[in-house]
Amino acid sequence: MKEPTGNQIKISLWRNSLLRRYLVLSLLVTVLPLLVVTWFYDRFTGELLEDLGEQKVQHSMNATRAALSGFLKARQFELETIVDLPNIERFVSGDPLSPELEPTHALISFETDSFDIYGVLFFDAQWQLKTALPGVASSGSPYWGETEFSLEGLPRIKFADFWLIGPQSPRQGRSGWFLLAAPLPLSSGDTSPSGFVALHLRFASLTELLKSQARIDGFTPLISTSERHRFTVNGRPALDRTPSWLSEEFAPGWSIEVVKHDPAVNLSQELRRPVFLLGVGVSVVLVSGFFMTLILRIKRRFVPLIEGAEAVSRGDWNIHIPPEGNDEITLLAKAFNRMGGRLQALIDSRLDVEKKAVLGEFSASIAHEVRNPLATIKVCVQSFPVDEDPRNAELITLVLEEIDRVNGVVENLLSFARPFDPERVWVTAGDLLRRLAALIDPLAIRENIHLRVSGDQDAQLCVDENQIQQVLMNLALNSIQAMPEGGELDLEVQTIKEQTVITVSDTGTGMAPEALERATEPFYTTRTQGTGLGLSISKRLVQLNSGNLQISSEPGAGTRVSLTFNASKDLHE
Repeated sequence: MKEPTGNQIKISLWRNSLLRRYLVLSLLVTVLPLLVVTWFYDRFTGELLEDLGEQKVQHSMNATRAALSGFLKARQFELETIVDLPNIERFVSGDPLSPELEPTHALISFETDSFDIYGVLFFDAQWQLKTALPGVASSGSPYWGETEFSLEGLPRIKFADFWLIGPQSPRQGRSGWFLLAAPLPLSSGDTSPSGFVALHLRFASLTELLKSQARIDGFTPLISTSERHRFTVNGRPALDRTPSWLSEEFAPGWSIEVVKHDPAVNLSQELRRPVFLLGVGVSVVLVSGFFMTLILRIKRRFVPLIEGAEAVSRGDWNIHIPPEGNDEITLLAKAFNRMGGRLQALIDSRLDVEKKAVLGEFSASIAHEVRNPLATIKVCVQSFPVDEDPRNAELITLVLEEIDRVNGVVENLLSFARPFDPERVWVTAGDLLRRLAALIDPLAIRENIHLRVSGDQDAQLCVDENQIQQVLMNLALNSIQAMPEGGELDLEVQTIKEQTVITVSDTGTGMAPEALERATEPFYTTRTQGTGLGLSISKRLVQLNSGNLQISSEPGAGTRVSLTFNASKDLHE
């Protein structure tokens, strides 16, 4: 069969094409949601991240405020413990180095054993420093050196029973600090305290509690004091004057402030959006390319189908579409090929019927016109007087033989033109073959041919016994004529499912492919003495008996003819 060439028809992908609509719909279904999601992400992600950052700052501020308040409460508890120590007021009015105060001094050292506390300071009622007890973190004034220690200019805020003094900003060589003070116990008869005791606290210990909040990008935490001085996480004065975005008080006059500003531009963050959009673009291109490739492959597989349909519409039934893969299009291609083959077989069968009908009418007409004169000629020849001349007697005999031969041809023509309807009966294949063997065995022995009958002799078939006997005789005689040097002639019976197959095979000269293709055509023969009707009549008789005749042959290897009949009793009831 011919195959489509690929250039017989062209399909436009962008005009009146189902593939175009499928491509556009596929791209809309896949790409459009991706673009919508990308737009929403690009539009709202920044705001969402900003909201999340603000919520994180709020939560962090609550935690930091609790930490700062906890720091001050812990110092208050320590200060209350010191105030309640015995003889504590004598650190203001007496000699702090007195042996009587050594136990109290030891207890104070125990309570202030922390790197957050520089020491403990004792003031009189006018806030003049009287005694300074150094702690583990103390250095410089007022513990050592001659520098004067003064609270002048420092803000003082009273809350509850405590005073919050400061803070003092860091100076060259000195750290920042602030005081948490409480009044000394009242003596009997006094209405005002005789002095104050204060914890000298490291200011950086308070500001360092802001570190957890300082890690949030875009937000800077600060501590603001009563005089609106702002300090950074390192305890140094803040240079940024930007108004605070959020503020919460953790002590009277003291608060946490958060300054909001644009976060420092990070290269990776700066490239995040372009990279994301680039990734979306690449995804769109890949998805579009995938569907375009898929559409082109589908188009490439549909083109042969369309070309095949066009060829069939032109009357070319031999078109063959090569199946590719194992999908629905492949099944369609195979079904199309089967349809073409069946249509070709149907047309060939119709042509064969018409040709046989024409040949039948022609043969019947010729036979009628020839048969009667032949009968007259034969009667006239037979009426000649017997001549003693042997040459005349031989001539008469030859004429009669030729008349009989021509009459045989006429009989074949009549058999081909008007075969009798079969009278089917159930017969045994072994009976048919044994009768055939008995008839041709003398001829086979004379031609040095070994005849063999084999197979299932009890196999049955429902046929016209005389017609099938005629077919078998014709096939056997053809095989004998094909073995002029002798050979083997096999008559075999097989039962395959519900079919009976009778095979006549020989080891003769065989047939060439072109002769095999035309073997059953009427009047086709390769023998000089043949009429070309034997196999044609045999095939027709087999078909009348609902059978099938198949011939296979190879030059020099012999010929094999198979007769297949349905042996199902249900079918013939």
